[in-house]
Amino acid sequence: MQPSPTTRSPPCPSRPAFSPSSPCSPGCSRRSAAHPPRPGSQAGTQAGAAHRTRVVVRIAHCEGCEVSLQQGLRNRWWSTTPRRIHDGRAVFVVPSGRTRGLSVSVTGTWEASSPHPSGFQAIATLRYGGVAAGERVTFAQARTKRRGSVCFPGTTADRLVLRLNARKVRVAGNGGPALTTLAWADPQVRTMAGTQGRVYGGVFGAQDIVPCS
Repeated sequence: MQPSPTTRSPPCPSRPAFSPSSPCSPGCSRRSAAHPPRPGSQAGTQAGAAHRTRVVVRIAHCEGCEVSLQQGLRNRWWSTTPRRIHDGRAVFVVPSGRTRGLSVSVTGTWEASSPHPSGFQAIATLRYGGVAAGERVTFAQARTKRRGSVCFPGTTADRLVLRLNARKVRVAGNGGPALTTLAWADPQVRTMAGTQGRVYGGVFGAQDIVPCS
């Protein structure tokens, strides 16, 4: 039976999938390979010498919300330490190569008061199915969406600005009703081809770093 947006948690697009009874909650553990290399390692030295991009995540009306960047490519799993939105933005400086397959997790401040865990981490949908890059999407429109991609195609630019919206929504979590975050790019942005996945009521949820290839 196909769940409705307000009665079931979004399914996890990552591997492995999860059920609404999964014990995983927002902030669930990442793969050990997802952590950046140690500064003294060869990979760390190469990354330090690489061109870097300043990634600015802007979210209006979400002061104090936590965001993190993650990259999920074949044989490359990586994520940043979460940062709080301050004065409407959070800034990350990362190697430009990390921006291919980049996605943004968003945890709203309201999730701390959720009566039950949602069982997933909310990920910002960068482009919904049927919506072109550059188009604006309202909250009401986002709630009707059933497919979307969270995977950024990458950039070598010195600066990347991702403008997001975030709203508190209620889902059926683990053990009862839960609060989670519907986050989406507004305007919508380019995404990697072939990465559209299922969303429920506009919400894209994952239990791990989202695989973009």
